Amino acid sequence: MSVSVFADAAERAGFPLDDAQVGAVDALASDSNVYLWGPPGRGKSWLLATYFDAAPTHRKLRVHFHEFFRDLHLAIRRHGNDLPAALDDLVGDADVVCFDEFHVHDPADGIFIARWLPVLLDRGVRVIVTSNYAPHALLPNPLFHDDFLPTIDLIADAFAVTAVDGPVDYRSGRGHTKSSDEAGFAAGRWVVSASAAPHALRTPAAEEERTLTPAGRPIRARRAAGGELWIDFAALCEEATAPSDYRVLAQDFPHWVIAGIPPLNTVGREPMQRFANLVDVLHDRDIVTDFLASVPLDMLYDDARLLADTDRIRSRLGLLRRVVL
Repeated sequence: MSVSVFADAAERAGFPLDDAQVGAVDALASDSNVYLWGPPGRGKSWLLATYFDAAPTHRKLRVHFHEFFRDLHLAIRRHGNDLPAALDDLVGDADVVCFDEFHVHDPADGIFIARWLPVLLDRGVRVIVTSNYAPHALLPNPLFHDDFLPTIDLIADAFAVTAVDGPVDYRSGRGHTKSSDEAGFAAGRWVVSASAAPHALRTPAAEEERTLTPAGRPIRARRAAGGELWIDFAALCEEATAPSDYRVLAQDFPHWVIAGIPPLNTVGREPMQRFANLVDVLHDRDIVTDFLASVPLDMLYDDARLLADTDRIRSRLGLLRRVVL
């Protein structure tokens, strides 16, 4: 692949590639596996999307890491612990597999990754990864980090590890202004209001309430009609929901309204993690979302027991227009 693919795409998008992005382009234009890492908002997802769209093969797969992780667990169960057969289900005959948001925080996840990553690489598939973490920063818990070092060494040996860590956060500051050509997730809003239906959002009537079962679990929605899903934070994040529920709902509803979002220091760790997973899915599926909250976005995480990926979630929510009524 020519580096001009990226230069042309950047020109069409109206920005120059910074030095770190140029280094990433050189890696992506090669034939090696690539591990792109750096802080949120430095263009890793844009680089991966540009590469994926231009990759000269139809046999390619791009998937969010936690989505692949969950599906692989299910496939292994279906195949009686046969890992190669499970990878056949998920990867098939793909020449290229791209993972968004690769991360390892849980020791059990580290053990699982150490098991399947070598098998995937042995298939001869080109693997492209984006991450907020350098390989040496994966599984940082000092009680378990040493056990993960062989996998870190494998990444260092098998991938062109490339920092995308330029000085500019391209997402920061965008939430305060909104241009007419913004669409998808970036067209959404973070609305702080005492009103139940700010900015022309019609409050659902009681008779509009429905119970949905997107992945087998019942989820109560206040409205699910006309392409709009209006749902409360409590129904999505304080109940036992999962990213698979959000992905199915995102296929059916291009506009979401999530109401009743509290300061996250007032909820438990599991609702916080579900909210982070939800933001990831809505961002990755490019769903227009209005978040109706009791606090400004800058105060959402105040004094909360911060999750490991808080910076990424803040960066993604920073794409939204902020409205205070």
